[in-house]
Amino acid sequence: MPAASLGEAHAAALDAAADEAGGAFADAEAAERLREVVGAEAAQHGALFEAQDSGRLIAWLKALVLAEEAVAGCDAGPRSPAIRIARLLRARGDYPPGLTAWIKARSSNRFLPYGSLQDQLRG
Repeated sequence: MPAASLGEAHAAALDAAADEAGGAFADAEAAERLREVVGAEAAQHGALFEAQDSGRLIAWLKALVLAEEAVAGCDAGPRSPAIRIARLLRARGDYPPGLTAWIKARSSNRFLPYGSLQDQLRG
């Protein structure tokens, strides 16, 4: 079930997941916060993601890609918040070279990092 809003607990869970030593995938509470991030609406993602610096967003994107594979309930297909982060990074001009190859090597989600064709046509 999505959280009413995404806040510091969700940011902390994303930070822990981004830290290889964080163990967020094994921690039940952190895993639940990650599921809430994945299940949140686009407006909730925007409020949380847009306030972050690009370095933090890159770490979160990678954590979400890995969480889709490791945490039950975090697979989101074309609704993945990693897609929203990738779009935000591209809009900022901060999408790193090589990130798409990194994502494709680690994810079975065919929509990452660009989203569905329908979403791309909507602009």
